[in-house]
Amino acid sequence: MLAAARWLARGGIVELDDPASRRHALALAALACALHGDNVHLLAASDAAAKSLAASIAPLFLRLGIRVACVARDTAAAARREAYAAPVVCAAHRELALDYLREGIQAGRPGMLRTALERLSGTLAPAVLPRLQYALVEDADLVMLDDAQAPVVIAAQADQSRERLMYEQALELARALAPDTDYTVEEGAIRLTQPAARLLERLVAPLGGIWSARSRREELITWALEALHFVERDADYRVENGRVVFLPPAEGTQEPEPDELELRKLVEVKEGCRLSSRPEVLARMSVPRFFGRYARVAGACADARGLEHDFWSLYALRTARAGARPAGLTPACRVFLTAAAKRAAVVEHVRAGAAVIAVRSRAEAQALHATCQGEIVMLPVLQAPAGVQEGLDLLVAELPLARRHIAQACRAYGASACTLLLSLEDDAVGGRFAWIARLGAGPSGELSPRRARWIARGAQRAAERAQRLARQDLGARDRALDDLLAVSGRGE
Repeated sequence: MLAAARWLARGGIVELDDPASRRHALALAALACALHGDNVHLLAASDAAAKSLAASIAPLFLRLGIRVACVARDTAAAARREAYAAPVVCAAHRELALDYLREGIQAGRPGMLRTALERLSGTLAPAVLPRLQYALVEDADLVMLDDAQAPVVIAAQADQSRERLMYEQALELARALAPDTDYTVEEGAIRLTQPAARLLERLVAPLGGIWSARSRREELITWALEALHFVERDADYRVENGRVVFLPPAEGTQEPEPDELELRKLVEVKEGCRLSSRPEVLARMSVPRFFGRYARVAGACADARGLEHDFWSLYALRTARAGARPAGLTPACRVFLTAAAKRAAVVEHVRAGAAVIAVRSRAEAQALHATCQGEIVMLPVLQAPAGVQEGLDLLVAELPLARRHIAQACRAYGASACTLLLSLEDDAVGGRFAWIARLGAGPSGELSPRRARWIARGAQRAAERAQRLARQDLGARDRALDDLLAVSGRGE
């Protein structure tokens, strides 16, 4: 335990199988750094894990005169500021990263010179977050690697007032045009006449701006005419709860192009509905870049086998094993020709006894909800709900992103047996191994145990290789961005 805490205090990744031992090692390292005067952030994968971590170490730290605070999504602004003033703060890593980005947005808002002067004069409100000195990460493999590909993003709805005004003007101008006299329909396309072009030129003279460009002006008016006279309500679209809902595209067709999207916005303005738009990204940052802001980073996880290169390439952290590596529960493998046969096997397992079903995607969870009544959880599993009996069977009904996710779920639920069920129709399996089906399957549509194990191992290796390459690509892009922004500041 002391050796693990010493490794964490120096900065590195410690492998400890027992969850209680991991927390004790993290607590000892946090205590040493807090006594040294550093701000310590104990980061977890979720708010629930952060609250549990804070509750487990707060009483001991309080006896030593060190306050432990917790920041979660529902923490108010005033309480958040007070919590960050504590020597030790427990939080979900994404929650703390969002606060870091919010402060960056505030510090870089329009009027940066004024902000700098206010900070120098002492009139600017103090920062919520102290200096990022030391981060200790629980479940480091989940937080720092599995979650690395999804960036931390702050977005807001864009100001649509100018865009809406443009479309309103286009519709009013289109209403001033008469059919046959000002426009005609030839081979499905609307054509403006020369008198209409001259009329529009006179009407838009006071407007200026975008209306001064003839090609853009006539394009907008053409789309406005189509929205007014040729796109019909309840035939091409419907209005629900103040929003325009267009018919879904036919299977195999491409997404709407920019011209089609502009027509849809004109229809929304015609109906007096709110414009549909994508949120405007105010700030974004990858998880590795966020951890790079800390002076020191360390973490603990159950098993880092095969992840040593990723921890080193992304964070320059070495891994070390503390204690013996326990023997894991080897899952039985069953592979079926079809997804329907696989789900039927899941139903049979659930009927035979108490079982927990683990899946990776929400689509598979919804499909299983429709066929069986067993408890369904999403991989990876951090901890089982309170009151769950031990000795359950764990049914993994979808290939996980990493094999260690199965071991984590088995430990969390105290599973007595584990079975991995796959089908050749699964995205992660079928494309690579569908030809195996021709080599012989039983009457029930199930492959032999030997071929099932071979397919499961090959598919798992391919999935983990794809994740590893994606993380390497993320690290390369972050380094390239750092080089580009070397002279202009940090690119949050």
